[in-house]
Amino acid sequence: MTPSRALRAAAVLVAVTVGLIACAPARATAPGSSDGAGVIGVALPTTADAVWSRGADALSRELTARGYRVDLQFAASDARTQAAQVRNMLTKSVDAVIVAPLASGDLSTSVAAADETGVPVIAFGRSLEGFGVAGAIAFDPAALGRAQAQALLADLADAPTVEEVSPSPTPSPTTSDATGLVPIEEPGTARVAVLSASESDAWESARYEAAMAALQSAIEAGRIEIVSGATRDAALVDGDTAEGQAGAAEKRVRALREGALDEVPTAVLALGDAVTRGVVTALTTDPPEADGETASPTPSPAATDGGADAGPALAPLVVGSGADPLTVRALRDGDLDAAVFADPRALVSATADAVEAVLDDRDVPVEAADEVSPSILRADDVEELIASGWISADEL
Repeated sequence: MTPSRALRAAAVLVAVTVGLIACAPARATAPGSSDGAGVIGVALPTTADAVWSRGADALSRELTARGYRVDLQFAASDARTQAAQVRNMLTKSVDAVIVAPLASGDLSTSVAAADETGVPVIAFGRSLEGFGVAGAIAFDPAALGRAQAQALLADLADAPTVEEVSPSPTPSPTTSDATGLVPIEEPGTARVAVLSASESDAWESARYEAAMAALQSAIEAGRIEIVSGATRDAALVDGDTAEGQAGAAEKRVRALREGALDEVPTAVLALGDAVTRGVVTALTTDPPEADGETASPTPSPAATDGGADAGPALAPLVVGSGADPLTVRALRDGDLDAAVFADPRALVSATADAVEAVLDDRDVPVEAADEVSPSILRADDVEELIASGWISADEL
């Protein structure tokens, strides 16, 4: 997708690395038709994230159009299940395996078994560094993290104040001088919470580290203060599945907004598609009661003080990732400021080319590598996203 704003034109490019590198229950789909070119196993993490479910559709169509039969498996966000699926594909004598790894370590024995049997493995979407796979067609997680941080920094002027986002009636800390009461906080300082998916491989860690590096100058200048998630461990949300990570992110944001005033974020950086969905849910729905009923919305400070502008507290500025239906609806409705989107369809052709090359005993064509820009999506990009065929108006 071509970004429509000047900011997006300057977004960090996502490198598609193509070439030789060394660096729960599953769901299966029926194989596609084949003219005898071979059978390709495709092992993807989960259907819960649109990047994998829709990326799988595009990849299956492309491989089938080239004459391959496709054995597509989803691992329900379980790395051990994914490793077992790859081993099962080898048992069924597939000609090649395409895998988007959940955790590199859990795949080590499966990749080694593929190498022993002469079955090439191609990494899709995420790299498998250090495992001797035939090739990788993958987005750079560091570039995604930088793009998210840059989008946040560009929009901080739109972030609400601490008093506006806090549902607590506790007044802002103040101190007095000759002119009267003045806030302790420096004007313009944004309180940022950083949330990161808790995955065991280095992919999400690379995204987090790159995002924090891009924010560092603003932190040193006092433009932002990290009130939660200043370290990778502190940013992690618990959850072994996409659904679990979304639920944990939702709970984290609710707790932050109801906590001490000096920890209430005015902006949230959600690093991960599932994390983004959880943040959106926390800001757009009422919290559940213990018995399953929903609680009444917490009044804002203005409401508890009987102010003329009494009403619900404002949501913080949020920059997330992905283009799941919930995320796109949040963009359209103004609940999400921006989302960085890496379209897996941009990798499909190069992935199929790589499969053909390795099966023909040719090197993976490095010249096929293109640079793909991550799109920084905002409300005015939703129609363009629909026009691209990624999502339909009915889903929104």
